[in-house]
Amino acid sequence: MPKGLTYDALNYSDFQARFYDVNPPLTPWPEILIERGLTLLYKPREIFLKKEIDKLRLKSGDKLLEVGCGQGVFLKRIVKTYGVDAVGVDVSEKSIKYARQNQKGRLVEFVVGDALNLPFQNDSFSVVISFDLLEHIADQEKAVEEMTRVLKPEGLLIIYSLNKRYKYTLDWLREALGFDIFSRAAHKKDLLIDTEFLKRELQEKGMKIADFKLFDAFFVLALDEFIMAMAFVMGKLGLFKKRSLGLIFLGISSFISHFLYPALYLLDYFWLRKNYSLSFIIVCKKYAK
Repeated sequence: MPKGLTYDALNYSDFQARFYDVNPPLTPWPEILIERGLTLLYKPREIFLKKEIDKLRLKSGDKLLEVGCGQGVFLKRIVKTYGVDAVGVDVSEKSIKYARQNQKGRLVEFVVGDALNLPFQNDSFSVVISFDLLEHIADQEKAVEEMTRVLKPEGLLIIYSLNKRYKYTLDWLREALGFDIFSRAAHKKDLLIDTEFLKRELQEKGMKIADFKLFDAFFVLALDEFIMAMAFVMGKLGLFKKRSLGLIFLGISSFISHFLYPALYLLDYFWLRKNYSLSFIIVCKKYAK
């Protein structure tokens, strides 16, 4: 956590903006990832998300909003793969500046904005997505309300976030051993998501739950964390500038992830059947008016 940056000194939205201005999420060789779109999936979480996004049956001309887009890398990869018309919104001004400056091919609109007050008209988007956002927001009910407000009738909403029931997972074990698993990404434990509460909130706001899955329990999470730890070291060594190394690293990581993912996901069954996981995904459809 940056020096002098605390929850008490700022309101929580401002804290999140300041934190991610200074600490953007780690993305190894973003230029290569954007070029390849979602044909290059270098870690288990990307394999999982790609399968869920494919179910949306996105097509050229669909208007898609990502709430909490960060530096826009994943959104650009979605655009590259599916050809949608996309808008990304994030509270971090520096992240949006980076996203706007690093565009190739089909352009994406990036906007500075708060998830609690989205700067868009009602019924503006056919698809709204939100990955790793909701667990950063204190007023989660309002955030869900805003996402459903800007979604068109019969539009699709997909939320990927952190699960309150993470007991016995790999991160729970790390926490029990004394590791700080929250501050590295500006998480607050009491904001982890109660999935049953979220389902009720969505249903009360006119949404039909189409799919719900738990993800990241132990073995899958271990592989994901290992790959990102290797990427972190390479980033610290300044190796993200070496394109040839990036192609090798991402290629090997992709091969290992695709090879091991099915078996590791099966091994995680013990946790998932007890409804324990670090993360989850929920897909829902807005009822027609």
